[in-house]
Amino acid sequence: MELIAQATHQRWSEQEEFLLLPGDGLMLVSGAGAIQFFDNRARLLIGPASKDCLGKPLDVVWPALADLLEHHTVDVHAFGPLDTTVQWRHKPIPLRLFRSDEGMGAVLLGERGPDSQQASERLLMHQRILEQVRDAVIVITAEPMASPGPVIVYANAAAQRQTGYRLGELVGRSPRIFQGPLTDPEAIRVFHEAVSSWQPVRQTVLNYRNNGSTFWVEIDLVPLKDQDGWHTYWVSVQRECKRPQP
Repeated sequence: MELIAQATHQRWSEQEEFLLLPGDGLMLVSGAGAIQFFDNRARLLIGPASKDCLGKPLDVVWPALADLLEHHTVDVHAFGPLDTTVQWRHKPIPLRLFRSDEGMGAVLLGERGPDSQQASERLLMHQRILEQVRDAVIVITAEPMASPGPVIVYANAAAQRQTGYRLGELVGRSPRIFQGPLTDPEAIRVFHEAVSSWQPVRQTVLNYRNNGSTFWVEIDLVPLKDQDGWHTYWVSVQRECKRPQP
């Protein structure tokens, strides 16, 4: 398969949008080059062949994408997500490459044409509102539940100040990026139980900043449903607090 022209590569703009939006598909690839995950939307965009792809080498299933990841992994790790286009069975697929915890990921971009203009403007307005919120707000995918786990798709300015990470360093990563040796395993277990049963939860936990320093944070984690009732995201609202009394 042949890649689309090099001119289609474009750096993702942190100021304009989330890593992925409703209607986009999510795909994860391990560091060893095996396909780890397709969400429901990605399966629709890829088609029936996606059922037989999990666990297989990407360079066998989708050579053009494997070649693209090989050429841009270092760049994406250094500078953040990259928008590009690649062929899938003679059809051009627009996608966004990003770094994940265990390898690389790709967002199979949905419709971005004139019909989605109004929705895009509403999203931009909501994002601008979130930028003014004093509490840290982080949005996480609901899938995959199993390893390699959900990924961060958005973090507002307060979350970036709180953690010391730029948005481009956070998107695509697991919330595990904030955990460290002193993070209480019991607190993480409570989060996992709530996530497994789609229940909101409030928990105080010790987190780690980008520079390795620690801080206590109270987290409200709430699930979000789409119009069909399918859980698609978790929203984490975080505020720094004092260490809880034993």
